[in-house]
Amino acid sequence: MASITRFIEKRLRLEVNQAKSAVAKPSDRHFLGFSLNRNEKGEVEINLSERSKARIRERSKELSPRNWGDTMKSAITGLNGYLQGWMGFFGICTSGVEQFLNGVDVHIRRRLRAIKLKQWKWRLTMLRRLVKLGAKQQSAGRQLYDGLKGIWKLSHTSVVNRTLNNAYWLKEGLRPSAELWKESKLRATFSAPKQMELCLS
Repeated sequence: MASITRFIEKRLRLEVNQAKSAVAKPSDRHFLGFSLNRNEKGEVEINLSERSKARIRERSKELSPRNWGDTMKSAITGLNGYLQGWMGFFGICTSGVEQFLNGVDVHIRRRLRAIKLKQWKWRLTMLRRLVKLGAKQQSAGRQLYDGLKGIWKLSHTSVVNRTLNNAYWLKEGLRPSAELWKESKLRATFSAPKQMELCLS
């Protein structure tokens, strides 16, 4: 590191940020939001850094707060816009990112279910709306009125999960991040440059 630092600063006349520089495994470092590692086949994998994972979770929460006071359509529009833009940069991630994005989508849908239930406000209204969407009245009523569950707990009950399911949110216009990643043209055309290969050699 000392030798490389001298070369960069004296020969290239660039300043090395000591706070952000270290000798470590590429998989442990943060490269513009990415971390790198080599798989069993010897191929370079491009994954999200822990910082990037935390950021997408945090931003998703900000765009779907439990006290959301606008329409559901506007919440979904905001999430779709953010996820689409996010994919424009992080779409080059390789297959290891899919499982993480599936988890992000699960959490986003739960947050939207909580917003929907809060908009319905009363338990009786929730029951009527869920039954209208196909839930069985007896089962829905039992789960909604069983104890003093808050909105967040209700959003994860089986009757709400089954009724406000993935297909429901697709109809509402929500674009799952895992699907956006699969459709990403960047992911389909990207190959790791030699610089990344050298980084892992």
